[in-house]
Amino acid sequence: MRIVIADDHPLYLDAARQQAMRVFRKAEVCATTSLAGALELLSAGQADLVMLDYSMPGTDGLSAVKQVVAAAKGAPVVVMSGVAMENDVYACIQAGAKGFLPKTLDGAVFAAAVSLVASGGTYVPTEFIVSAPPQAQSQPGEPKGSLDSGDFSERELALLKMVVAAASNKEIARAFDLQEVTVKFYLTRIFRKMGVKNRSHAAVVALRSGLISET
Repeated sequence: MRIVIADDHPLYLDAARQQAMRVFRKAEVCATTSLAGALELLSAGQADLVMLDYSMPGTDGLSAVKQVVAAAKGAPVVVMSGVAMENDVYACIQAGAKGFLPKTLDGAVFAAAVSLVASGGTYVPTEFIVSAPPQAQSQPGEPKGSLDSGDFSERELALLKMVVAAASNKEIARAFDLQEVTVKFYLTRIFRKMGVKNRSHAAVVALRSGLISET
């Protein structure tokens, strides 16, 4: 696995690098302090994950994100920022980024977020999910009237199948080679999509809706 990290603050760059090395123990982590350096690293070889500071000197944040997303050639791009403004978050996601990480995140959440993105998910700070338009959310405990497997990734459906089978988070983490905190992030996202509030509720709704078949 090859990870490219770009941030002009040496202290945060080193911290992000150390976190990435803890999460992805066998990864090659390439660090740079400039956008030009990031683009050069991406042109030198395919990356599996890119982490980019939103406010690099001499660049327009969103423009830089678009350049890096294009240069990443399909690899997930995570944007990091000291100030998480709502418009910036959604603009980055619309530009193709797969995650937006406020620099105020603690180590455990940071690790879970990058693991989620590397596994094919998208991470957005909880406060911005909560502030999304009401019509875009299901109220906790109120299952959606219609569930379509197309609304879920293959990984999400596989995890949900294990929830239906009454597997614990530890068992799910072991089966998918994930950290338990990453499993919790996945399940929170799945439950939100389903409009349910807990594991047992999710299992019942998944079976009744045909989302997961009884085997």
